[in-house]
Amino acid sequence: MRKSRNTRQRGVILDILRETNAHPTAEMIYRQARRAIPNISLGTVYRNLNFLREQGLVREIRSGDGGSSRFEGVHTPHAHFHCVGCNGLMDIPLPEGLEKARWPEETKISAVASIDLHVIGSCAGCATVSVAGTH
Repeated sequence: MRKSRNTRQRGVILDILRETNAHPTAEMIYRQARRAIPNISLGTVYRNLNFLREQGLVREIRSGDGGSSRFEGVHTPHAHFHCVGCNGLMDIPLPEGLEKARWPEETKISAVASIDLHVIGSCAGCATVSVAGTH
């Protein structure tokens, strides 16, 4: 774990992530952080997000489509649902038993620190739109 002093910028970024379930991008965090610290730079936001991620205080969520990373404050274990229609991202519970999953010894896995599950599909709102549009 890297030692570093706690900065006001870092505190503001962490507060933004702890107060939302919206999974904002770095650019969204930057716009919100500027309300509290008008002279904060986008580079400072990225550096602090990386630091907080390395410290285990922030989770970076990457979608497989090459879009911008999204971030969240560390919460209880959960999965993410990505909607391909509206690009929405929401927390969903992990399937029962997945948190305690074990693999056979021959897989050569020593330890599992976390499971990162991304479910990709259409949300209820987009499914309604696409079904309505086909008639």
